[in-house]
Amino acid sequence: MKQKLSGYAHVTYRSNVRMMEADEGKKALIGISSNGASLLLDPSNATARSLQAGDILLIKGLLARSVIGAEATPDGVVVLTQHALLTDVIQDGEIKLHAPVRFGRSQAAADPALEPLPSWLNLIATPAYAQSPTGEMAKNAEAKGTVDAYGNIVKGVFNSVINGWDCTYQATPGDGQTNLEITLKRNVGGFVALITGKGYISNFQFDSAISIKQSVLQNMDTSFSNLSGLMNFEWQVAKDSGGVMAEESKIKLPEAIEIPLAEVLDGLPMYLEVSGAILIHPAITGGKEVTRGQFQIRYDGFQHFQVKSGGVDTNGNLSGDIQLGDHQDLSPTAPLGMLVAFAAPRVELSLGLNKIYDESDIKKAADIVDKLADQVAKRLLSPDKYAQYQQNGLHLNDVFKNALSTDGAAYFQMVGTSASSFTGMSSISPCSRYDLSLVGQVGASAEAWGKSIGTVSKEVFRKGITKVDPPGMRLCENIGKS
Repeated sequence: MKQKLSGYAHVTYRSNVRMMEADEGKKALIGISSNGASLLLDPSNATARSLQAGDILLIKGLLARSVIGAEATPDGVVVLTQHALLTDVIQDGEIKLHAPVRFGRSQAAADPALEPLPSWLNLIATPAYAQSPTGEMAKNAEAKGTVDAYGNIVKGVFNSVINGWDCTYQATPGDGQTNLEITLKRNVGGFVALITGKGYISNFQFDSAISIKQSVLQNMDTSFSNLSGLMNFEWQVAKDSGGVMAEESKIKLPEAIEIPLAEVLDGLPMYLEVSGAILIHPAITGGKEVTRGQFQIRYDGFQHFQVKSGGVDTNGNLSGDIQLGDHQDLSPTAPLGMLVAFAAPRVELSLGLNKIYDESDIKKAADIVDKLADQVAKRLLSPDKYAQYQQNGLHLNDVFKNALSTDGAAYFQMVGTSASSFTGMSSISPCSRYDLSLVGQVGASAEAWGKSIGTVSKEVFRKGITKVDPPGMRLCENIGKS
């Protein structure tokens, strides 16, 4: 017998929640800004006219947002919003979910054009290729998505520049799994880099029971089961010119897949999301330096965890494996290093905004809403709040300061970290060291529950390996030791 999504949300909402039913909300929604932080609503709607800072706007099945400002304009009511906590929305209640997550094949997108990396890198490493932005994909941060065979919301190819890196992220549903592809590239001041991740996450089972009293989380009991996957990661980084390149980049990728849960939660817009995050820290100290490598992670099993009173208790049987692939380091004189950490995949339970809409519901283009919202934000927000609004859009707090953090109410993630170092050829005894680790984490975040719970997480799996080349070189074996 095929299992189906089931559950309930027996809740009472806080007094400042302004609610619209799904049909009313779709009719009232005239436009949405490109980052989703600003809404343009029909002024004939009484709820839209009444919105003010401090309210929570809840459109069943669509969005839950915290209002930081609203103003009537000739084009409609401009509403500036930010991420809403679950405890901002709910006063008291119980939420229960049983979600067998299934992925179904959707229409394959055409492969983007390919372009080679600079030819000087090909002389010392196997030629690699980077995806080139094409047409509208280069202009838009996120393409319109589709719905797969099981009703999951599958985003188009995410293609944007984040912290100076050209980022491409795509999920493609297959039979019983979703295939994930991540590509990051950078070419600046003689520094050239290509970093890729490719693999899959399988069908899995998600269950959760949440209780809230007086807008404070009392208990959250969550489990992920039959969860398995594989990811292959590879990097090629080089610097042709002299000088140091040691800039750390923290990149939080958007959700590639949303599994909507509102249908069994009386319209409460909660989702399971598959997303990712990356931390990159090169340590290039001179010219004509190259570091390249690859590693693979595998994971399988189940994990149950309970969050209560700011702590987390876990039990389960999660297994995993890591493999170190081919590596190459070249530096004529100075030492060099490279650290790459991937939180991919990450599965999060979130309260938020459905970014896919019926085109007939959207009457004003995003760029028009962007301009209107910018004008209203300048009038309503302080200079500091306006700067934060411009920088972070959906999150006025500094959620993205740590790329490997999460704003999920509950989450599971596998974090693979590769750290390589090379002494340089000028050393009396040149050597390289490679450290690879895989960490499984579960938990809940303050970004979802507020300061009353804080961020709680727990490692449920850890494995690491170290390789020194050539073996027995004490200089490299002692790296990191006091």
